[in-house]
Amino acid sequence: MYSNYLKIALRGLTKHKLTFFINLFGLALGLWATITISLWVKSELNMNASFPEIDQVYRIMEHQRYGSEFFTTSSTPGILAPALKAEFPEVERAACYSWNEDLLFIANENRFNLNGFYAEPDYLHIMQYEFLHGDRDKAMTEKNHIVLTKESAIKLFGQVNVVGESLVIKETGEESSYIVVAVIDIKSYESSASFEFIIPFQVMLDKPYNEWLSHWGNNGPSTIVRLNKNVDWEAFSASIEDLIVKKNEGSNIKLFAYPQRDLYLHGKFKDGIQQGGRIEYVKLFALIGLFVLLIACINFMNLSTAKSQKRAKEVGVRKVVGAEKNELVLQFLTESMLVTFIAGFVSLIFVELSLPIFNNLTGKTLSVPYGDWVSWVQFIMILLFTGLVAGSYPAFYLSATKVVMVFRNFTKSGKGVVIARKGLVLFQFILATMLIIATIVVYKQINFAMNKNLGYEKDQLVSVFLEGSMYENFEVYKRQVEEIPGVLAVTRSNHSLMGRNSNTGGISWEGKDPDFSALFEIMSIDYGFVEAMGMKMIKGEDFSPDRVSDSINKVILNRRAYEMIAQDDPDPVSIKWGTDVQILGVVEDFHFQSLHLGMEPVILRLDPDNSFIAYFKIASDDVKSVISEIKYLSESFEPDFPFQFSFMDENYSQMYQEDLRTKELAKYFSILTILISCLGLFGLSAHVAEQKTKEIGIRKVLGASTLSILNVINREFIMIVSISILFGSGIAYWLMQDWLEAYAYRVDFEWWFIPLAAVGILVIAFLTVSLQALKAAQINPVRSLKSE
Repeated sequence: MYSNYLKIALRGLTKHKLTFFINLFGLALGLWATITISLWVKSELNMNASFPEIDQVYRIMEHQRYGSEFFTTSSTPGILAPALKAEFPEVERAACYSWNEDLLFIANENRFNLNGFYAEPDYLHIMQYEFLHGDRDKAMTEKNHIVLTKESAIKLFGQVNVVGESLVIKETGEESSYIVVAVIDIKSYESSASFEFIIPFQVMLDKPYNEWLSHWGNNGPSTIVRLNKNVDWEAFSASIEDLIVKKNEGSNIKLFAYPQRDLYLHGKFKDGIQQGGRIEYVKLFALIGLFVLLIACINFMNLSTAKSQKRAKEVGVRKVVGAEKNELVLQFLTESMLVTFIAGFVSLIFVELSLPIFNNLTGKTLSVPYGDWVSWVQFIMILLFTGLVAGSYPAFYLSATKVVMVFRNFTKSGKGVVIARKGLVLFQFILATMLIIATIVVYKQINFAMNKNLGYEKDQLVSVFLEGSMYENFEVYKRQVEEIPGVLAVTRSNHSLMGRNSNTGGISWEGKDPDFSALFEIMSIDYGFVEAMGMKMIKGEDFSPDRVSDSINKVILNRRAYEMIAQDDPDPVSIKWGTDVQILGVVEDFHFQSLHLGMEPVILRLDPDNSFIAYFKIASDDVKSVISEIKYLSESFEPDFPFQFSFMDENYSQMYQEDLRTKELAKYFSILTILISCLGLFGLSAHVAEQKTKEIGIRKVLGASTLSILNVINREFIMIVSISILFGSGIAYWLMQDWLEAYAYRVDFEWWFIPLAAVGILVIAFLTVSLQALKAAQINPVRSLKSE
């Protein structure tokens, strides 16, 4: 019986080639989008979730209160982990670990810059990466220990098992020798962390310039703990809330614990409350993948029901010879399943061809897990779901056809079927309209962010990390760089201008409300920083090498900081920062964070010795040549350290990495949605043209023009698409207003976004339908009337 169903299905597919191709290609595209997005979603959901005992692992974080606002951060005091382990029996393991740094490694004849961090020994017991070589219990128990990843071991030594090997880390003014005690595989579990080495945290604590790490009033490293089994983590979180207040009287910090496995997806906090995070992007693209697949299924439903008249006699004959309704349903579902499984095979080919591009776009290394039987079961379930959704309505509609109506020739689509078909087309184009408008809004916002005046000139601005002689003899190095044609200015700072770096809440001033506090960003700079960066002085003056006193108790504020102080002191001349500090000048506000965040108060202080990032402003005529000369000079000046540079506009773009990916993915999926929708529209218009063959013939005999015949077929579909644009625009406006709220600085949802999307959709729909309408209009009326 089933083989007979299969034969009939194959015969029907070969008979209706256009319908079969449209259904196949549309479903293949929909499944391709679903599979690709599913791989990405699965990767995101599994991030940091598969480590052993991860349900017992928590990040210790801070809520810092400034006035009525909360600032949430994962930065904590460098001595927090030992205190937690000593004072709270719920804590089984605890470790502080630093931010990532680039360090120069020397092993044998190999010299490489590697990226990694400092961590306490418990870190590798909490985040249990796979140990390829070495002993987890002994790793990092001595200050000269170092742990390498598999990739860094191969890079330095040419092999994986390098336990016991020695290497040297060279930094400005010092060299340190280490022994490799372990090699780990950081790709054994999906982790958001990226590093090539781990050094004992005690090494960082012992450096004289890191004395601040040992004070409860300072933050910097992160702290992670593993709690004992069956501990109520929320009760533990409440119990540590006032720990820093007890250790540092007058502190405004509330500690709390947050699940490590959830932080990657749910790490966004606002006003001290968890609100979204990367999970918003995961939900968005999972929804887009589902929508694309639904649109493809709708095409299948529409084309199948549109062809119902031609299948009606077949159904009638089969009913006469005794076929039951459930057998007919099974027959039509077999056809839809057959098309779906063929489309599934084609979609896998599409996935393999597009994955390299998709991986490049998302920054991942996704692959289809062909060897995983669970993934195959999931894939088959998706195909079964798609086949059922796509074939259910046609199957039940056609199987319900009455025999009497068939042989009386009353088999034309009823009003209910036509309304349903129009409703499905309406739904398709509502989704298409939403995606296109969303793409326009995202594009405008990202374009606004990329081109906004930041308060400093990021274009043609190069940052260079100062190492060795470049740092120690900066003035000599600076003069030599300034002699290179095309170099306009050279300065330096300790700040990357790419997010928070160093800050304090310990600023007061005359008339300040004792209950009010604010977090001031602190930037150490050298002479000429304000001018070289293109910042605008709006009050007072810049630091000058002609005034020795500028380096002592004088600062420059940004407008935000000055206006905050001026609310209580109308003409402020100083602030209290330990001692009285004179306000030398005020610069216009400048952005050092993403536009997602508002403007923050900034203090610029003259501190060249603490400024290790050089900034070169260069002419735009021949950037490549100028950079090449700077590189040659730098490597001659400091041969031991590799020359590291980056363009500030590229660094700035990195802050919007997720938004840029959203823009690109939204663009591609909008195109895909329109393509699939137009495939269905193409098939339906072909069916309508076929149904109206006789009408068109009569109109032509009576002298109708081609344009009027085009109108006969076009007006039905253009009306549906127009209505869908109205509904889709309203929904898109509501959704995108919510999306824009995530930006402190944003574009307005302008009226012309909707007409732009509407014109694009209408033109595409009109051209799609007109292809079939023109074809029908050009048929000789004698042939069309004869065929009827």
